[in-house]
Amino acid sequence: MSLEFTYKYIDDSSELTGIADIQSLVWGEDGVIPIPLMVATINSGGNAIAAIEKNSDKIVGFCYGFPGMDRKRKPFIYSHMLAIHPDYRNAGIGKQLKLAQRQWALDYGYDQIKWTVDPLEIRNGYLNLNKLGGVVNTYLPDYYGTMTDKINNGIRSDRLLLEWNLDSGRVNQALGIKKKVENFWHTYRSILHWTGSENAPIPETSFEIQDEQGFLLAIPKEIQRIKEINTELVKEWRIITREIMMSAFKAGYSLVGVIRPETGLNYYVFEKQ
Repeated sequence: MSLEFTYKYIDDSSELTGIADIQSLVWGEDGVIPIPLMVATINSGGNAIAAIEKNSDKIVGFCYGFPGMDRKRKPFIYSHMLAIHPDYRNAGIGKQLKLAQRQWALDYGYDQIKWTVDPLEIRNGYLNLNKLGGVVNTYLPDYYGTMTDKINNGIRSDRLLLEWNLDSGRVNQALGIKKKVENFWHTYRSILHWTGSENAPIPETSFEIQDEQGFLLAIPKEIQRIKEINTELVKEWRIITREIMMSAFKAGYSLVGVIRPETGLNYYVFEKQ
């Protein structure tokens, strides 16, 4: 029997308990936002959207955001959290939650949503860049400082700042609203060599970024699995990819996509803008 889900805007404190439960399951107790704080932000222009499994009426995922303003006083929605119950991943829930959040933002007059992502969590990158059409131009080293939740504990909290320009040509192509333009990502060279196995890859030689249209950056497929057995190896990946990405953004490149070969590592795609 295939599962079906509904997506609901939450504004009742009693329903936020289910969202808090998902946070606890995914991040541990240290990662749970207090319900009174969620109530306050939701009733002050924010939003919480729940994914509900129809048969059980159970909350199995959510996204949560609130208004922000950049240094040029341009308003946007900051999407602070998105999480899916582990038993319901790979069901397309993440994309549908973001689409519901996009529609909410457009209805309220916003044209941009921003959020941060861990550069080493490339699985999230595929959703954010390829399926949603987001773009990244900013690297934030150790953005949150020391974090103690079960996903982030033990490594620096570096983040990419993703910009989702809700009605842009890029986003409309990713969402199928407009016809996609062919890309040439497979022709770009990889600037980071690695050795070892797919499950325990070791970053080796990196090459200087040249004046080229685009390049690829190798990233392990499952960084959390590597972290379980070798935190020091994850730290190596953090350091070397931080250096490459910050140099790329400084040189005028944007992070625009992910390539996922059947074997080996995955690759971020950088292109000159």
